[in-house]
Amino acid sequence: MPIEIGLEMFAEKPVVLPFFTGYVARGLLLHVVRQVDPAASGLLHELNVSKPYSVTPLRFKSRGRVEAGYELDPYFPCRVCFRFLKDEYSTFVLNYFQKQNSVMVFDTVFRIASLSVNCKNYVDLEKEARAVDRFRLLFRTPTYFASLGSGYHWMFPDAVKVFCGLMRVWNLFSDGRRFSKEEYLAYKEWLAKNVGVCEYELNTRLAVMRKKKATGFVGWVTYEMKDKESEWNRVTCMLAKYAEFSNIGGNKTGGYGVSKMIQNKGEKIA
Repeated sequence: MPIEIGLEMFAEKPVVLPFFTGYVARGLLLHVVRQVDPAASGLLHELNVSKPYSVTPLRFKSRGRVEAGYELDPYFPCRVCFRFLKDEYSTFVLNYFQKQNSVMVFDTVFRIASLSVNCKNYVDLEKEARAVDRFRLLFRTPTYFASLGSGYHWMFPDAVKVFCGLMRVWNLFSDGRRFSKEEYLAYKEWLAKNVGVCEYELNTRLAVMRKKKATGFVGWVTYEMKDKESEWNRVTCMLAKYAEFSNIGGNKTGGYGVSKMIQNKGEKIA
């Protein structure tokens, strides 16, 4: 069952945080899990395998920009979310905060003011999906896709890349329905024929992670679907909602590809 754990915390003093804090959030999560179960932390950190979690970068109010990043204002909350695609891993985080009300980020103690839990099981995600003519995906953090055989990333949210990738992640971790190879290929063909981008507003953004750098796109895209009667229409909406737990594209565990699905025209884009 996908679960999101959100933390609201206050730093005990000002601290300079890097321009992009996705990898800081990942390090914080792995540290918390390691304190409860070192073996589980090792599994979450294992290389070259799909991970059952994603994170959001730290969100905070800045006092100003300096050479190394932004100086956090300790009078305002700092927020971060940890998302798990298998609920067994979320228990390590919850167990940690039953005993501790603080975490250390660099050399600064952050006191936990509140903890929220949002969950949605795989069966309900499928049942609640409704066919639509169009919907919007908001890409809140830099997003990119691997481009096989190329040294460059794919920098546009093509429907086939976005939703086929999400279906592969769903199949890895779902404890409900899983799609067969034949269904996957049929869905890929349906996407290519029936789903297109009708509006978008995107910009590229460079994210610096210590010695590494990566560029991704941020902004929003509206997808239009021709075939409202097809089951694949509902599956596409289901996967778009699932992305709010899994993130989209490359480096999902480092805070890339954070997205939000918007179905109602009046819903705020922010």
